[in-house]
Formats: sequence, structure tokens, C-alpha cells
Amino acid sequence: MMKLTNFVLQSAISNLQSTGASILTAMQLLGIISAAIAFGIGAYHLIWGGVRGRQSSIVWFIGGAVGLVILMGATAIAEYIDSQVIF
Repeated sequence: MMKLTNFVLQSAISNLQSTGASILTAMQLLGIISAAIAFGIGAYHLIWGGVRGRQSSIVWFIGGAVGLVILMGATAIAEYIDSQVIF
């Protein structure tokens, strides 16, 4: 009975890990698209923003870049945590 319980627990944890990895991969794909949109909006502000265009565009550029770096680094963070946690 104990072996069956351990098997079910390990199976559930494995399924949870694979589901989390799939969700993270989908979020990264959407993050790339969102960063491209943010850079486009920043470029629009830079070109057509007038006097305050540069200030407005910097916010979009930095926000898009920082968000993309954090989202792409999430896989490395998740893999590190996965390697450190032992069930």
C-alpha cells in the first residue's frame, strides 16, 4: 500500500512539473510577442511623440526589455529550483 501511495505522489508531482513547464513555455511565447508590441509602441512614441516622445518611449523600451529578460530567465530559475528540491 505504501509503494502505491509513493507512486501516485511521484506521478502527481511529475505531472505538475510538466504542466508548469508547458505553462511557462506558453508564457514565454506570449512574452516575446508582448515585448515586440511594447517596442513598437515605444518606437511610435519616439517618432510621433513630439517634445515628450523620448520620455514616453524610454518607459516602453525599458519595460519591454526588463519584462522579457525576467520571463526568459524564469526557465533557468525553475530548473534550478527543480534540481535543488528532492521528494
